[in-house]
Amino acid sequence: MTRLIRLVCIIAALSSISVVPATAQTPDTGMVAVGADVGSLLPDGVFEPALTLGGFAEWYSSPRVSVRAMLAWASPGVESRTEDHFRQVKLLFNGVYNWEYGVWHPFVTAGTGFYFVRLLLNDRPDPDGETRGGINFGGGVEFFTTGMTTIKGEARWDLVSHPPGQPDATGFTITIGLKQYF
Repeated sequence: MTRLIRLVCIIAALSSISVVPATAQTPDTGMVAVGADVGSLLPDGVFEPALTLGGFAEWYSSPRVSVRAMLAWASPGVESRTEDHFRQVKLLFNGVYNWEYGVWHPFVTAGTGFYFVRLLLNDRPDPDGETRGGINFGGGVEFFTTGMTTIKGEARWDLVSHPPGQPDATGFTITIGLKQYF
């Protein structure tokens, strides 16, 4: 009798856990998502790794395909010159394709963007800022914590045009963030 009571209690406890149905975890056509990321920019050339912050919005043209606009900021220091920085503001437009594995959604992304860069020099006049073009590609994974909220990890490579004699804004970015579907 004691075993039966334990079994009933275990079944009751397990059935009371809130489980999000798989259909609630699949983005639907026309859905919108917004989110924010924080991470590290690992730049090419003579720059040091730096904090990066970003915000994004996505629109789903189908459950597997979305279009994303992202605004990101980073200001890596110049190697061996602690007060000098190479500020980068990125406006990126990407296509995203995702797969579904229950609460895990891996994705790949590729796109283009505008890279607003400016070398900030300590105790010297700053050169003019520039707007450069570039492409980016990467991938990551989303983990659904609820039916409409995810924790997202992403790795992205930005290949930025590099005029002769100017600093290179190309770099690798690793971020983690939060995403909310509507």
